[in-house]
Amino acid sequence: MSTSSRALQEQLAKIRIQFLFDHPFLSVLALSLPLVWRDGGNALFVTDGMHIYVDSTYATRYSADESKYLYGHILLHILLKHPARMRGRQANVWNRACDIAINLLMGEFARVGVRPSDEVYEPKFLHQSVEEIYNALYVENPEGEGTPDEDNPQEQKRDIEEGQGDAQEAIEALDALIIQALGAAQKAGAIPSSFLELITEVTRPKIDLETLLESYMMESFFDKQSDFSRPNRRYIHQNLYLPGYSHARNRLEIIIALDRSMSISTAVFGTFLGIIDRVVRMSGDFEVTVVPFDERVDSSMIVRYGANASKPTIAMHKGNGGTQIEPLFAYVEQHASADALLLVLSDGLFAIHKACTLPTLFLINQKRNLKRLERFGELFYFDL
Repeated sequence: MSTSSRALQEQLAKIRIQFLFDHPFLSVLALSLPLVWRDGGNALFVTDGMHIYVDSTYATRYSADESKYLYGHILLHILLKHPARMRGRQANVWNRACDIAINLLMGEFARVGVRPSDEVYEPKFLHQSVEEIYNALYVENPEGEGTPDEDNPQEQKRDIEEGQGDAQEAIEALDALIIQALGAAQKAGAIPSSFLELITEVTRPKIDLETLLESYMMESFFDKQSDFSRPNRRYIHQNLYLPGYSHARNRLEIIIALDRSMSISTAVFGTFLGIIDRVVRMSGDFEVTVVPFDERVDSSMIVRYGANASKPTIAMHKGNGGTQIEPLFAYVEQHASADALLLVLSDGLFAIHKACTLPTLFLINQKRNLKRLERFGELFYFDL
């Protein structure tokens, strides 16, 4: 091993000790995942989600504080499962999106070293998920061109390699480490809430959209309805006349509000139409009404699907207006039955001041808009 490599090895050993006191959640991984020395890349550290590879040819390029920053950076890639979340996406665009997200996150921490000048930093993407950042970068450059550093496009850092189907035991071991790191983060205190939300999200069991929709609608279908015409017999002997429950509902009425405003891209709009198609095909117990909206509801565009629409045709066009949710709420409250279920497909880019009187589920594809919608209905975030 060269002198510079030995110096870097000693430097990294000191950094691991610093992490132990300053950032215990990082030290859990730093002390558990061995460093694999491998030259020939274009970054000091590279990970496939299971291993950390170190390129000794970069030993003299960065200062001690910059190396500390990059070590923390690669550990966060692992904690947030960025290699596994690539899922066949364009590698260089995904890598850049992950770097943007990590560098914005590290800006909220103290004592993580100094960000090197060649690290990408884009404040306009603050509070956006990696998937949202990727989509924005990909829309700008569908072929991935232009996403590297404009001054030297061949030098874009590539520190993420997509996982190659590691054994289930290894994946479970990594999950255990991540949960251990989460526990260390919670005990340490003074941890940015945004980081805790991210790390909690990657350890939460994943539920696919179709399963969620079916579960939500089944629960709504079988929900008990209070009914004074059917007194609760448990309390009659006490001369208490309390409502009983009925299950008079034969069919669930679903109102799907389709955001067709200018902020919805063609790709997102296509995904929304796919969701509508899945809902319509789920069961013969649902009657579905699709209500497209932007600044208003155009009643001429509303489409209704009967309970037996086995081969529905889902074809609608998007608009170029803004988004207002209150005209939508006013329309469905006037025309839908009181026990109907409202599903809102949107990016969440609208002002909202009160909840709809109907039970509402927001399906939102922009994570940054979730927080302010929490008190107005149920929420589900999905990436594309």
